[in-house]
Amino acid sequence: MRRALLAISIAVLMLPVGCKRKELEAQLAEVQDKLAKTEAALDQEKKTSQQLRDENQTYQARIAELEGELVALNKQIEDLAAKAGTTAKELAELRAEKAKREKELQVYKDLFGKLKAMVDAGTIQVGFRKGRMVVQLSNAILFDSGKSSLRAEGNEAIASLAPALVSVDREFLVAGHTDNVPIKTARYPSNWELSTARAVSVVKALIEAGYPAAKVGAAGYGENDPVGDNTTDEGKEQNRRIEIILMPNLGEIPGMKEMLQGKR
Repeated sequence: MRRALLAISIAVLMLPVGCKRKELEAQLAEVQDKLAKTEAALDQEKKTSQQLRDENQTYQARIAELEGELVALNKQIEDLAAKAGTTAKELAELRAEKAKREKELQVYKDLFGKLKAMVDAGTIQVGFRKGRMVVQLSNAILFDSGKSSLRAEGNEAIASLAPALVSVDREFLVAGHTDNVPIKTARYPSNWELSTARAVSVVKALIEAGYPAAKVGAAGYGENDPVGDNTTDEGKEQNRRIEIILMPNLGEIPGMKEMLQGKR
C-alpha cells in the first residue's frame, strides 16, 4: 500500500501541468484514504489482541499461583511427615486439603479449556474476582439499553456457553450488574430490578440450552459492584455486564461441617 502511494506521488510530480494530473491526484487521494483506514483497522486489532492477551495472562497467572500453592502444600506435608511429633490426623487433613485444591485447579483448567474459543473470539472474558472464577459477558452482546430480553446474539452466546458449564458438574450463580445511571420505569423502578431481571433472563436461556435448573441461580447487584470507573463512558460500559460465577464446594473443606454444627 505504501509503495503504491509512493509511486503515484512520484508520477504526479513528474507529469506536466494538465496532463492527467487531476486523475492521478484523485488516485493518490483514494490510496491515501485506503491507507488511513487500513492503519486504523490495524491499530484497533492490536488493541483488541493486547486486551485478550492481558486477560489470558491474568487467568494463567492465577492458575500458576494455585499450582505454586500446591507445591508449597506438598512440601509442608513432606516436612511434617519427617517430624516425629506429627499426628496421623494432621497429615490426613493436609492431604485432604491438597486433594481438594488439586480437584479445584483441575476444574478451572478444564472449564477454561472448553471456553478458550469464546475467549479468543472476544465473546466472553474469564478471570478471578473475590477468589472465585468468573465468566463475564458484556450487556452490549446480551441486551438493548434498558431492556431485560436477550438479543439474538445474546441467545447464541448463552447457547454456546451452556455445554461448557454443564461439563464441569458444578453450581453457578448468574449475577446482573449495571452502571450508576438511574432507571425509573413502571417495570424497573431502579437498577436493582433491571439487573435482577437480566440475570433471570440469562438463567432461563441457560436452562433452555440444557443446563440443570437445580444448579443455577440468579442475583442482581444493580450499580453496587463496579469493575470500572462510572465517571467515564468506558468504565460504565465495563460495569454493564453479566457474570456467571463458579460456586465453591464449601462442603469439601475438612472440618467445615463439624464447625457449622458447633463440634469444633
